[in-house]
Amino acid sequence: MITQPKWLRDYQQWQTKWHAFLQEVTYHEHSWSYTHAKTVKACRSINSLIRSQLLFTYLDPLWDELMPATTNRIEGGVNAPLRQMLRDHRGLSLIRRIKAIFWWCYMHPQFPLPPAQILKVMPRDGDIENAYWEATRTNKIDAIIPRWGDTVAWHELHHTQPYRQDWD
Repeated sequence: MITQPKWLRDYQQWQTKWHAFLQEVTYHEHSWSYTHAKTVKACRSINSLIRSQLLFTYLDPLWDELMPATTNRIEGGVNAPLRQMLRDHRGLSLIRRIKAIFWWCYMHPQFPLPPAQILKVMPRDGDIENAYWEATRTNKIDAIIPRWGDTVAWHELHHTQPYRQDWD
């Protein structure tokens, strides 16, 4: 007989104890919903992961190698050093920042190219500028930038007096 881990037994006891609380519903405008919807959603998510045996897989003793504590290798492995490099060199123009990212990417693969080869394949300032302007032209960034009348004005939300006196 397979024994359950202690945390799973504790979790089942918790669910039993709070079952009535989790089943509470509230009536809102022609429909019923769980009163504690976020907690119910979290429990269902945990239950689903337990059923599929995907919860705490990094602790599985059958793994031959040490599992990382995080599954997000992109943020900790690639993007974090790029952001740090840009923080270390703040003040660069946009084109120079893009070029710095290119250089960082060329210099940090498992087997980097020799410097002479990197210089041959590295895009020039004009190439980067053209690519940037083409991307902004095709993505129509201007359409998403707020214009006059599209956003809330600062003075509408911040007052020096407790009562508004700007209307008649």
